[in-house]
Amino acid sequence: MASEERFNGANIVEAGRLSPYWGEHAARYAFAVPYIDGKAVLDIACGTGYGLGFLKQKTRFAVGVDVSLAAARDAQKECGENTFVLLGDGLSLPFADGLFDVVTSFETIEHLHQRRRFLLELKRVLKDRGRLILSTPNALYTRPVNGKPTNPFHIHEYTPEELRCEIGDEFLVENVLGQTLAPEIRISPFYSDQQRLSGGISSRAMLLGWKVMNKMPLAVREGLSEAIWNRPFYPTESDYVFAADVVDAAPVQVVVCRKK
Repeated sequence: MASEERFNGANIVEAGRLSPYWGEHAARYAFAVPYIDGKAVLDIACGTGYGLGFLKQKTRFAVGVDVSLAAARDAQKECGENTFVLLGDGLSLPFADGLFDVVTSFETIEHLHQRRRFLLELKRVLKDRGRLILSTPNALYTRPVNGKPTNPFHIHEYTPEELRCEIGDEFLVENVLGQTLAPEIRISPFYSDQQRLSGGISSRAMLLGWKVMNKMPLAVREGLSEAIWNRPFYPTESDYVFAADVVDAAPVQVVVCRKK
């Protein structure tokens, strides 16, 4: 997410109006909040720090790490008295063993060649029985061709069973959940999801209406959305659900596990 699509003085809902990606990403941090109350938390690949805005409200302290200098500089804007950002590589973290109670890793592992080394490094910096919360695309949904993801920035995408097995080698897996839009959100803001809509007249009409509104100026679009649906046009972090029974069909899977 570009820096201009971060908070920029806006609250979370206002920020969600600026980008279709905001809600999907922010929802994972909102999901993690119940696990981090009063804990020491590492957010690996923190990007521009939008997640730190959630984490710092509940943690004892939170540290964001990203390999991008530009992203780390932006993430500094989200820091408070209990929040820090470091430039670093998830394969070789600058922390002592067992420092963190919780590690969050959202949409990271699919970008790496050395995925097992990454998991071992996260395990190393976790305390005994510390918890890892990790998300990654679901290969049952994204359908890599001959094992090659269609996203050119992804190295490997996992099926839920494959991910459970790989993480289960080092962690005790508690849950594998699917992240999906709430049922009342009829049109996803993402093209790949829109392509999967049924070809019925009702679906085509709704999609056409969505596309027309999406082209409108921000103030007009949001005014209409509030008048019609009483909510922002793009989904916010409150518009996503996490459930085990939808994991096979979900675009994204989330694993909650503990260090063995």
